[in-house]
Amino acid sequence: ATGMATLSNLRKTATMTEPANAPRQQTTRPSKTSWSLILLTLGTAATSQAVSAGQQSYVVRDSAGARIVEASRPQWSAGSAWRLGETPTLTIGTVAGVDATVFQRITAVTRLAGGEILVAEASTGEMRIFDRRATLVRSVGRSGEGPGEFRWLGHAWVRGESIGAYDNILHRVSIFSEDGELVETIRPTAAPGAGRGTVEGQFADGSFLALSAPSGSMGSGTGLLDGATWRLDRYSRTGEFAGTIADLREGPRWGHDIQGLPPGMYLPFSPGIGSRATSGNDLYAGNGLTAEIRRWRNDGSLSLVIRWAAGDRRLSNEDKAKFRQANAEPPRGFAPEAWQRYLREVPFPERMPVYERIVVDSGGHVWARMVQASGLDVSTWYVFSADGIWLGRVEMPESLEVHEIGADYLLGVQRDELDVPFVVEIPVNRQGRGGCDPT
Repeated sequence: ATGMATLSNLRKTATMTEPANAPRQQTTRPSKTSWSLILLTLGTAATSQAVSAGQQSYVVRDSAGARIVEASRPQWSAGSAWRLGETPTLTIGTVAGVDATVFQRITAVTRLAGGEILVAEASTGEMRIFDRRATLVRSVGRSGEGPGEFRWLGHAWVRGESIGAYDNILHRVSIFSEDGELVETIRPTAAPGAGRGTVEGQFADGSFLALSAPSGSMGSGTGLLDGATWRLDRYSRTGEFAGTIADLREGPRWGHDIQGLPPGMYLPFSPGIGSRATSGNDLYAGNGLTAEIRRWRNDGSLSLVIRWAAGDRRLSNEDKAKFRQANAEPPRGFAPEAWQRYLREVPFPERMPVYERIVVDSGGHVWARMVQASGLDVSTWYVFSADGIWLGRVEMPESLEVHEIGADYLLGVQRDELDVPFVVEIPVNRQGRGGCDPT
């Protein structure tokens, strides 16, 4: 998935650079109390065209072959919503040392067909594979520039019985067998008018999804700047450019004259470039600024548009004050004086963006993480059915970074009080309290 390295920007600001986490020496495991997950269930019982008090909660129409679903409220009723377990069924990670369970910069977590867990660790260029007892059984890849090695392990995925990974510096895809044998190396060609794209995943038919940066200047000057348009491109199984699937317009930027800060920074709370995820031969994407997610087939044809009523998201003075307080410490590499000036002068958007991350689960349900005010202990996710109907909302610990959602589990990275990452697997109960699957 996703995400694009999560695409929730560093500390909810929006620099384009994300430094690697430094090793930590001591800490504790994630607190059990942080796993008190709350399910928000709004609305009444779902029907095929749910009606309440004479009002239909969603409408469906077709336009040029695309299904458009617009919802005024979610469908889950009290007791029918999905629930997440309070305690992880599996935790992988240790505090310090040279053990394979010490993590610094995790870029992907996914399950293999046999239930083993693959963890991509960019700091060592390894994809570490663990059994159900959290024991390392083998490693795939290593740091370097030779065949099967990585300078920057940016993305990793599982497709059938193969493991794929992309090196953001060497610009190549490495395909391995599940046993860790290098099968082939693919070097995608440059896309016309956009330069070399960053491969982020692989479709079911074997072709690749790549994010291609805008060509030319990304805007300059001071004040509010329009965001650039990025391309979501498709590459063939052998690495040839096969066309653009969709464009993705990033959020607006702020041009400034502050020495020591990157030019053209995103506004506070910005989703940045936007969100995208693949499932089968489909691409899901949106810029997160509005309550809309689109699905394209990988041939570029639009097949689904999801819209929902996200409510009044106007930013308050309290939201702005909490943002400044939560981000008082400058990100690594930023001069404190320059950062404090940024916090004083940066303009805030009139309304908070709607979402900042998309994950598509194994059943085709779409999960979108809501953009929220700073300082909250929980994150809220919108959940939609495979055909675009808004089901409800799920809350989980704010520090949990979701990587994969299966039929009965969620894989993610949970950070403790000192920001040390642990891989966790959490059970997902889709039966609701009434014992039926409310999908």
